Amino acid sequence: MTHPAPASTPNSTPSSTLRRLALTEAWERFSLHGVKALLTLYLLTVVLPGGVERVVGLATLRRAIEGTTGTGGDLAFASQVYGLYGALTYLALPFGGMLADRLRSRRAIIVAGGVLMTAGHLCLIYPAALLAGLALLIVGTGCLKGNLAAAVGAAHPPGDSRRDRAFLVYLGFLNVGAMLGPLVCGLIAARLGFSYAFGAVAAGMIVALAIFRTVPATPAGMADPAPAGGRPGLARAWLAVVSVTLCFSAYEQLTNIFLVWADAHVDLHVGGFAVPPAWFAAADGLFTILLVVAGALGWPRLAHRGWEPPATAKLALGCVAVATGYALTALLALSDARLGLAGPVVVVLLLDIGIVLAWPAALALITAAAPRGRGGMMVGIFYLHGFVAHLVVGRLGAAYATMPASRFWLIHVGIATAGALVALPLLRRQATTSSIPASALR
Repeated sequence: MTHPAPASTPNSTPSSTLRRLALTEAWERFSLHGVKALLTLYLLTVVLPGGVERVVGLATLRRAIEGTTGTGGDLAFASQVYGLYGALTYLALPFGGMLADRLRSRRAIIVAGGVLMTAGHLCLIYPAALLAGLALLIVGTGCLKGNLAAAVGAAHPPGDSRRDRAFLVYLGFLNVGAMLGPLVCGLIAARLGFSYAFGAVAAGMIVALAIFRTVPATPAGMADPAPAGGRPGLARAWLAVVSVTLCFSAYEQLTNIFLVWADAHVDLHVGGFAVPPAWFAAADGLFTILLVVAGALGWPRLAHRGWEPPATAKLALGCVAVATGYALTALLALSDARLGLAGPVVVVLLLDIGIVLAWPAALALITAAAPRGRGGMMVGIFYLHGFVAHLVVGRLGAAYATMPASRFWLIHVGIATAGALVALPLLRRQATTSSIPASALR
């Protein structure tokens, strides 16, 4: 970042900078995950019943999608819009980073991203501006998300052991936002309507920008260094990329068709209270936070006894946990009666166990194996797992109404299992990663 620091900079410390960056990310995740949890339901219950003609560009988009994939009805179209939106937010990340690098002003690009996201949320209040709002959110996220994470790394000098702990704290705050977004916005949408919910996420981005304005400029000499490490096994990096991509291609259905399925087949009443379907996405965030805390406390104790599994095993086990979660969903879907909440909640927990195991393990393997001078490229490719996963989720979601629900969920079992199989060759070559510090594997 090259802009002058705020007046409080002389008193700033790496820990205070981290807290501000983490809070910024928490509010950004609040807004973005709030939208994701509502988008498919918003399309099905508000936008599409009013006719695609009243939404600028939506009729053209529907013709383009259905001309490629075939006509599948409103559910299929809504699912594919969700998938395209989620995929493009990930595809935009490398370009946002490249823009910040070229302009040498990461701060300005982050602020611009936050402004664009705020404008996008406000556009969603009006169905006619739906596509304009999603486009602004895609560009804004591309400018903000990756660059904000880069700022976290730059807040500590190279070699500082606190850097690993900083990203763990950052992950915790991220998931707090991801949990509260669906929780709060789902409740607002259920009680007051979607317009008020989108207004809430816009307010969240304004708070994020206000917090970020207090973040000091990065001190000179604290930019991220080139990745360290010996000569890489590039094949191992690519196997890890493919494995985590398959894992996420199954997992991401949680905030799309899983919510639609739960709304139709799960008894969401607890006493006299109707649980909003979006709260399953909120449970996703809560479980992830609790599992991160458990991992931070538990892995060092297991490592002390020599019981901690290597990163390669964590990656494979994460895929297996996701496959198990969807196998339980397929079993639950065989019932014709309304289901209780317990089974679907266990499904969410299993999916989150899988992601907490697989995501950091894959990132550790990829950064350790990346060729010197290509670390940034490989990390960028790693983040594109979200792009691929959202495309897959959207396409699969379009087929939900054409087959039995149990068969639909078994397809996801197969995808996650394929991720575990891809990770198996990594287990046989774990010795090549023995030089990675234990902390890097978490």
